[in-house]
Amino acid sequence: MSKQTRSKNSYHTTLYQLAKDIWVVCPQCEKRAIIDTGGFHSFEKTSHTIKLVCSHCGHNKYLENVIHRIDPKQKQGKVLIFGEPIDPFFHIPLWLQSEFEGNILWAYNLEHLQLLEEHVGAKLRERNQQNFNVRSLGARLPKWMTAAHNREAILKQIQKLKAK
Repeated sequence: MSKQTRSKNSYHTTLYQLAKDIWVVCPQCEKRAIIDTGGFHSFEKTSHTIKLVCSHCGHNKYLENVIHRIDPKQKQGKVLIFGEPIDPFFHIPLWLQSEFEGNILWAYNLEHLQLLEEHVGAKLRERNQQNFNVRSLGARLPKWMTAAHNREAILKQIQKLKAK
């Protein structure tokens, strides 16, 4: 488990930046599949091909020309859902998820899980006021996850997810 007493990175990283190589449950064989988001997480104004690939059964699926909405009035295209225990593109359940006291602990990939572990395990969560991002992972985590009385139990759940 994390022995770190301070956490800074979680206030500089957004969920969108972690949306790369997302681990999901394969819709065909129910083993781990990966969604390659290309450069989507970099917020370049180009279209991206998002692909789902399962190395166990060979299942694959593509979303082409996924672009970031430039005009807020734009209503066409794929609906992306962030902040739920499903992947934002195909809406498939995430591989890294478990129930915790009626809530769902989830992560897109090991990088996301590591950031959660560092944030939850930290006794001091420092926010740099000059570069603080209200959309950062640290600012958006629910209270049940950041509560000190849940710290050890959540860290155990994170270890189980890492071993999955």
